[in-house]
Amino acid sequence: MLSGYTQAVQRATDETTLLKEACKIIVEAGGYMLAWVGYAACDPEKSVKPVAVAGNGVDYAAGIRLSWGDNPLGQGPTGTAIRTGEPAVSRDIYTSPFFTPWREAAAKLGYVSSISLPLICDDAIIGALNVYSGDPEAFDDDEIDLLSEIASVMSFGIVAIRMRAERIRAQEEVFRSWRTLRVTLDGIVKAMATVTELRDPYTAGHQERVGLLAQAIAAELGLSSHCVDGVGIAGRVHDLGKVYVPIQILSKPSLLTPVEYSLVKVHSEAGYEVLKNIEFPWPVSQAVLQHHERMDGSGYPMGLSGEEILLQARIIAVADTVEAMSNARPYRPAPGIEAALSEISDKARTGYDPDVAEACVRLFRERRFRFS
Repeated sequence: MLSGYTQAVQRATDETTLLKEACKIIVEAGGYMLAWVGYAACDPEKSVKPVAVAGNGVDYAAGIRLSWGDNPLGQGPTGTAIRTGEPAVSRDIYTSPFFTPWREAAAKLGYVSSISLPLICDDAIIGALNVYSGDPEAFDDDEIDLLSEIASVMSFGIVAIRMRAERIRAQEEVFRSWRTLRVTLDGIVKAMATVTELRDPYTAGHQERVGLLAQAIAAELGLSSHCVDGVGIAGRVHDLGKVYVPIQILSKPSLLTPVEYSLVKVHSEAGYEVLKNIEFPWPVSQAVLQHHERMDGSGYPMGLSGEEILLQARIIAVADTVEAMSNARPYRPAPGIEAALSEISDKARTGYDPDVAEACVRLFRERRFRFS
């Protein structure tokens, strides 16, 4: 019985299935007539509700009225075991004064003796395991010890199943919370990107496309899915700081003067100032701040070089250049994707991270990546 129940705990996926299997094992392996489990209900009657049964007398277990309170229906083995926390044995159902309410029904099925064993989970008595036999001497001291051990192991199995179910519920709740937060975050990011594009209609969709390409590059580099998500978010808001740049400069149909260009360069720092106080699970604000840095230190705003530049920023730098050259601007026609790929390849090491540039070229030429 112990061996069979241990295996049942490992197989069971829910509490009811486990208890039914346990009752079946007790009847078949132990040679008893009936085994059933009842849980103590917290109702006014302090009733006992059958939750699992096996053997001869399923209707008996389902139909009898029991209580675990100190009342006539609580004086039988089941109520006594739950109330006291100790095994309760009725060695002769026909003569025991405590079995009077159920004697007639039990006699019809041939039950002669019974035992009830408390089920104790986390120091609380939750119910009882009830076993019936046609033998008046079925429950001697050794048998009581064995069945008490089985009840103890059964209680452990119930706790294990409940803990497993609680862990699954907690995981599902975390997932639902994260999914809700992620939908909210995506909505906020989209709103921020839209604010920028409303002021600069010539680059509408630019940030979204940069985010998509940046994600694809990060995945091509073998980065974790978490990092890939972060790169995508940073790409979608990398030009947020352009809300601080005068609209006349953003839409100017000719090349910018040095003064005008210096005003445009402020957008990296402006975007950082907007994003730095938002607790993203990724270094979004730093990636936005550094996305115009270059490998040889010729970029802005801090003149960082090489590994000093955040990897996410190096990815966005490549994605930003390729997307920008793939589309027309007020001051020039679109050079095209091949020109863009040549640009990042030719300036790998000096301007762009060579691994990032190579991954981007591979996406377009081997993986057939295209902007939608």
